Amino acid sequence: MKIKGILFDKDGTLLKFGSIWIKVIGEVIDELLEIIGETDNANLKKQLGFSIGLRDGKVDEKGHLASGTSLDIANAFTGVLPKEIPSLHEWLSEQVLEKTKQSMEYVEPACHLSPLFSALKKKGVVIGIATADDYETTTLCLQHLGIRDEIQFVGTADLYEKKPSSQVVEKFCEKFGLALEEVAMIGDTVIDLQTAKNSQAGYGIGVLSGVGSEEELQKLADFVIPNVEHLINKNDQFIWD
Repeated sequence: MKIKGILFDKDGTLLKFGSIWIKVIGEVIDELLEIIGETDNANLKKQLGFSIGLRDGKVDEKGHLASGTSLDIANAFTGVLPKEIPSLHEWLSEQVLEKTKQSMEYVEPACHLSPLFSALKKKGVVIGIATADDYETTTLCLQHLGIRDEIQFVGTADLYEKKPSSQVVEKFCEKFGLALEEVAMIGDTVIDLQTAKNSQAGYGIGVLSGVGSEEELQKLADFVIPNVEHLINKNDQFIWD
């Protein structure tokens, strides 16, 4: 089986997760508490974090912060807040984008990406992104990492059905004339690997550079590697060759 296209998850796969998103979501929660007049309510702040899988500064690999969409997070917050916030999802998306812009120095690559993308381009592999994030925030991060021009397909949760739906993989294949089995899906959570299974992609590959544990990833992955640098070995071969 020849792999002709690779879909990468973004957070925890191409960029470090904790360095940016724990900071951003913490600031969003603080802003939200201020809006509802609960600035000093430490218990509510903790409950909001718990609702999305953020506990004492640690991210639950199966929680909404790890692999959910902005809508998932807004809905989780709604279940905890003492009062209804009109258009909370729209407000949340705007806040995440704005606070990401303010914290761009915290957007760091998970590993050395330029050599990998150069090698993939040389091999003629189509490169895409499949992320739970929104399009604007995703584009902002990719530009900061210096790889936006290397990405030929940006599949975000505000454009396609959220993972683990197979839609983003199917649309990627449609756009570039690929068969499903010619695509490898790479990510740091079980949601990414379930997306690979649901779409019948050629390979589902887990990376340990994000929030996912090796124990959980091994259950669904064809391969589990430290980070995406390990996709190609020293002999210039893919791990599946």
